[in-house]
Amino acid sequence: MVLFIIAGVGIQLVGLLFEKVNKKVGTTIEIILALLSLGSIFYHYSFMDGFIYIALVSSGYFLAISLTTGHEKRKEIEKELHHIIVEEIALERGISRIILDLFITGLVVMGAILFYIFGPDYSALKYMIIFGLVSTVTEVIKRIGGYATVKLFYDKEEKQLYILSRFESRKIPIEDVEEVEVETNVDLLKLHPLLTMFSSNTDFTTNFQKVLRITVPGETIYVTIQEPEKWKSTIVNMIKVEGEESSPQLVLPFWHWKNGKRLIGKLYFASTVKGISAYTGLLLLLYYFEVPSSIMIGVALAYWVFNLYISDQVLRVAMDAKETQNPRIIQLSQRIFEKAGIPNVRVYETESTEYNGLATGMHIGKAMVTLTTATLKLPNEAIEGILAHEAIHIQKRDVLWGQIWRFVYMALVLALVLYIQTYVTNLEEYKVPIFLGVWTLMMLFPIMQSFCSQWMEVRADHLGASLLEGKSEQMVNSLIILSQKQDEAINKSISYSTVQKNEDEKEVSSIERDSLLWRFIEFQFMLHPPMYWRVQTLRENKEGWGKKIRKRWMVDRIKESVLR
Repeated sequence: MVLFIIAGVGIQLVGLLFEKVNKKVGTTIEIILALLSLGSIFYHYSFMDGFIYIALVSSGYFLAISLTTGHEKRKEIEKELHHIIVEEIALERGISRIILDLFITGLVVMGAILFYIFGPDYSALKYMIIFGLVSTVTEVIKRIGGYATVKLFYDKEEKQLYILSRFESRKIPIEDVEEVEVETNVDLLKLHPLLTMFSSNTDFTTNFQKVLRITVPGETIYVTIQEPEKWKSTIVNMIKVEGEESSPQLVLPFWHWKNGKRLIGKLYFASTVKGISAYTGLLLLLYYFEVPSSIMIGVALAYWVFNLYISDQVLRVAMDAKETQNPRIIQLSQRIFEKAGIPNVRVYETESTEYNGLATGMHIGKAMVTLTTATLKLPNEAIEGILAHEAIHIQKRDVLWGQIWRFVYMALVLALVLYIQTYVTNLEEYKVPIFLGVWTLMMLFPIMQSFCSQWMEVRADHLGASLLEGKSEQMVNSLIILSQKQDEAINKSISYSTVQKNEDEKEVSSIERDSLLWRFIEFQFMLHPPMYWRVQTLRENKEGWGKKIRKRWMVDRIKESVLR
């Protein structure tokens, strides 16, 4: 299995090498190598083994892409630093920092690893574990590489901050800094990627000590440098930002007893939502006691329903969400929720530079709406539109239905695979059509999920508009304001971390009709319809949610995906 993952990595690296000579040549070689791998695997291995090995090659390929995306930016910054005078900002490094990161990662995936070692010899879960571990290993490599290689530089003349590391690098104009603060310690429960959700934090910390937190559009960066107060003052003196007079913000050490409840909640979230360790650990226990398969399946389903029931509490802990005390937001939400018939729903806020809102909970009595701190800075009419949209999700129990449809589809695919394994005795004679059929079903899964989700999103837009005083026009303005702010943050964030190929390169604008390829991806695979389409239909549809808008969405979902 490891060899096939390495083969996938090799395909991407060879293509990347030839891309330096010519991009088209590199792409062509990648395609040729991928086809040769596909043919070789099919020729040498049985259907079921070949099916898995191809998936492993794909996983290795995307692992390599994840590890090489920051290569060009790093080279660009290294070249630039050779031609300018900069001051290196000294970092504090402590091996305990990275060891604790690795320990938490190991703790989260332990259930999956134990199942892989001691579980049934023939289990589809083992392959799911391998694919999940590939993603986890990718993040571990990036974190270790970042810890070992990260450096910070400051260009006083041009007022630029450079962050240079093996896998992630940044060039940030000081004038873009929105907020700068010092925290008394590293908040590991907020920075570890397995313990967070809805997070826009980037962790460059290398020790347990005071942390300099720098907020820029689309991202919050954490670094452990020597003399963080000095560098905070340096940035504050160059540009007026929040936090000029504030004292360091208190962050309890990771091992402090008051973090116990929060740690348990986040580990539970990581093992049940971010991974499958909780499920595999439970199944391994039942397997150890030789519980019949039917009972094991029943217990797993019951556990899934239980997790869905407490999902609002689990996600609240994962997002470090706190009930808002902002009188303005409370007043706006009460008015919207009363109109929607869900007056007891509460609004929470979570620290993030993303502009977004989220409805969670399987039913009205277990639901909440969470807004990011960036979203809370928007005008009232925009926040009202977001609240109205999320209110419809809660009113229609969209979170619950989304989970149910996803589960039904996956159960059907699994049943088909089991049927083929059990009743098709001559697999080798039909392995090509069966392979194509199963892969088609797997590819249809994101399309099905997109269809169901977009149905709910369009409904939330048009029914949500009926809750607003400004009706559809206010919802349009809300979506435009939200999109413009988010696009601005994304474009800034991209400019910090990627190489700009062309000075005239077009910036992202989600309210403009994009290329045919991107429209196809958005309509067929994304959870939300394209923003330009949402805005246009809200302006043109005066009848609210009903047959007319449903028909238009289903027609445009096809038409906008194939016509220029």
